[in-house]
Amino acid sequence: MPAFVTGIAPTQDVGELEKLLGGIAGVDRSKFVVITSAEPSDEHDDSFLQFAHVDDDALILDGGGTRVPDLETHTTSLGYLGHPHVVHHVGTLPIPDDEADNYNDAIENGRTVVAYPVDGNASGVETAFHGAGLAHVKTFRG
Repeated sequence: MPAFVTGIAPTQDVGELEKLLGGIAGVDRSKFVVITSAEPSDEHDDSFLQFAHVDDDALILDGGGTRVPDLETHTTSLGYLGHPHVVHHVGTLPIPDDEADNYNDAIENGRTVVAYPVDGNASGVETAFHGAGLAHVKTFRG
């Protein structure tokens, strides 16, 4: 599994997310994965962003597919990972349990988690995420 640069966006609004992430230079926009608790909509389907929708303890993916490329997260129940009784919405991203709680809390509080796969040096993507206004930007390796 590649490394992932992750960050927390302050919104679930598709238009705002497209503005935040669409202006990042030097990245392949099709590789962004945005994990959200928002209900799937046509706006999500029409976006250049790939959305993964969480619903309680399951990750529901757009487009009827069974996985988001590079995440290998399936539409089945995610179950309880790490801490007992804590649903980990971040699925199979290589995020340690103590860090995953921050991302899960953000999703549950109406924000979104943005993940971007990288090979090699991630510092440029981290800098770009900070510049776009994402919080809690970190790189995790599998």
